[in-house]
Amino acid sequence: MMAGYLSDREFTDYVHQHWAIPKIYTKIGWQLVEVNKEQALQQDLCHGIDYTLKNREGKIITVQERFREKKYRHYHDATLRFRRDNHIDPAQIESEFYKIKADYLVYAVIDGDKADTGSIKGFIKGVILNINFLQEKFKSGLLEIKPTGTVRCLRKGDKMICPENQNPDGSSSFIPFDVRIIKSLWGTEAILYQKGYY
Repeated sequence: MMAGYLSDREFTDYVHQHWAIPKIYTKIGWQLVEVNKEQALQQDLCHGIDYTLKNREGKIITVQERFREKKYRHYHDATLRFRRDNHIDPAQIESEFYKIKADYLVYAVIDGDKADTGSIKGFIKGVILNINFLQEKFKSGLLEIKPTGTVRCLRKGDKMICPENQNPDGSSSFIPFDVRIIKSLWGTEAILYQKGYY
């Protein structure tokens, strides 16, 4: 097993290979599709796509993955990067929320941390969200991004209001999408898979 601190990319790759493939994708009948390195890099940088897969029906689907350490287990959301206002490249200021063209966000919290990957035994919680569904709710005004007075989303009538939260290092901001509120408002249409959220 790997030891020592891993960068975000190394950590995500490690969890993808050792846990997401056997514990999520295989269980729901998704198989990885090989994409050449240049195309994969462009998909990641320009469209927020980490992997291309094929579902049980043979349909090609794309995903963005985000894996978190166990210290995030008490949150009921899945997060997506929003802005990098201090980025040197103006084209990179608007982050995944703006550019993402992946079909699904695969988000999970492991039962360990980056500093000790050998102790990981699986996922505490995980969810697969339909990004197109959430984007439609945003366009229709049923999903709003504005201050809520907290770092969490709120439900107001038939809307989900989500804050823009800043990462502690100041590198970027992110949007939390509360899985329980999504289910309470719109059922499970946007939730392809979940474990540990409700």
